[in-house]
Amino acid sequence: MPKVVAEYKVRARERILATAKAVFRRKGFRAATMGDIAGEIGVSKGALYLYFRTKSELLSAIQEESRRQVLASWERLVERGNVAEGIADSLEEVFSGELDPGIWHELVAEAATDPEVRRVMDEDRAQDVKAMSDYLKRLEERGRIRRLHDRATVAEIILALLHGCVLDLMLHGRPADSRRALVRSLRFLLDKERG
Repeated sequence: MPKVVAEYKVRARERILATAKAVFRRKGFRAATMGDIAGEIGVSKGALYLYFRTKSELLSAIQEESRRQVLASWERLVERGNVAEGIADSLEEVFSGELDPGIWHELVAEAATDPEVRRVMDEDRAQDVKAMSDYLKRLEERGRIRRLHDRATVAEIILALLHGCVLDLMLHGRPADSRRALVRSLRFLLDKERG
């Protein structure tokens, strides 16, 4: 019986996260409420609060899930494939127009006035830098990229490139150009020939 309950909780949590992502995408983080999310799932807000006490806690879980998905998509690059192209592929939802990059910028703006959202965004950034640093280390160990003198700084630069690419796409609306510039920058930064 406990296994069934644990599995139910995992599925319920996954359903909440998927619904929250959809509601945040549709309404924006600020406008979306826990009531909107609960209503779309068909449960009470109280049931939702059993899993996530605040909207910011829900946001944190969504960011963690997204990080895991991106890292999983990059896993094959440890052994084969073009590293720069593979990293750029993680923005395919943005390049294709499936995901509005304005959502991320709304969160950045919200973080300027909401200390809880700022805390979540800061934690997410720290986790992104750590995950990227660990990933770069694995790529180095496999000889897939050049040896890096300061892996944490390179991780921060790559994250800045990803964010900059999204901003460029928002401003200019040329996905192919934005992607090309990102790949070129990543190759410049990571190419073994530069080492």
